[in-house]
Amino acid sequence: MTKSKLSKVLNIAGSVIALLSVLFVVHRITAYWTQVPADTFTLKLLLLILILAGIYGAANLILASAWRLLMLGLEQAISSRMANRIYGLTQLAKYVPGNIFQFAGRQFLAMSYGFSGKAIAKTTFLELLLLVLTGAFFVLWMLPLLYPAFSIIYGFILFFAIAALIMLGLIWQEKGNFINVVARYFLFLCISGGVFLCVLYSIIDNGNITPALVLPLIGAYIISWLAGLVTPGSPAGVGVREFLLILLLKPFFAEVDIVLAVILSRITTVIGDCFFYLYSLSLR
Repeated sequence: MTKSKLSKVLNIAGSVIALLSVLFVVHRITAYWTQVPADTFTLKLLLLILILAGIYGAANLILASAWRLLMLGLEQAISSRMANRIYGLTQLAKYVPGNIFQFAGRQFLAMSYGFSGKAIAKTTFLELLLLVLTGAFFVLWMLPLLYPAFSIIYGFILFFAIAALIMLGLIWQEKGNFINVVARYFLFLCISGGVFLCVLYSIIDNGNITPALVLPLIGAYIISWLAGLVTPGSPAGVGVREFLLILLLKPFFAEVDIVLAVILSRITTVIGDCFFYLYSLSLR
């Protein structure tokens, strides 16, 4: 098979995965929507969901830029525009059952543009590894929910102390480029946790979320997200993330409120991913 034909086949394969992703996303939004009582969707809440979805969709640019840095580190000259397009067109595939199609789609699509298949596969491995390591540190933010004696101040200080040691270690090993990547993952995860916190805050008694609970709630969301990420076969962590959040937050909030917040945050992130997909589709 000639190089041009192979490129065309890979492009078609990536496009098919992207199309399947859109279909599964439509199905997923419909399923979530039907689980929410009709009187929940006030104009104020709908506006909040759209704003938060826009913020989450824009945060996907951070993930795309981190992937671009990984590609550049492997001597793959890729522009920001190209990275955003490839990443955005394939990111929706995480909703296809199997939890691998976003990576397969990215592999096919990037290879169709002439990038090294080996380098793309390596960036996938590095992305997963660095996301898991970055997300795992947020357990220090979450611990006060499980052990009230463990102060969030201790967790916060320990979090950044360990982060500083790792940063120094990367510089010493001459892998300072990973610092920029990890910083982007940290920012994305904080934004994701903040989106969930805003949704939860909008549907419960505002007095129940004290300042001392803000970081632990963000940490709980990120740890639940991480569990969904590493669970094989779970599309975008469906089921896993919800179960863990209910388990962690049940002592603090009514279960019905937690379930509603989880469903609404899912709707928000799915819409945000669709926004990012449409933006990527517009890049030529």
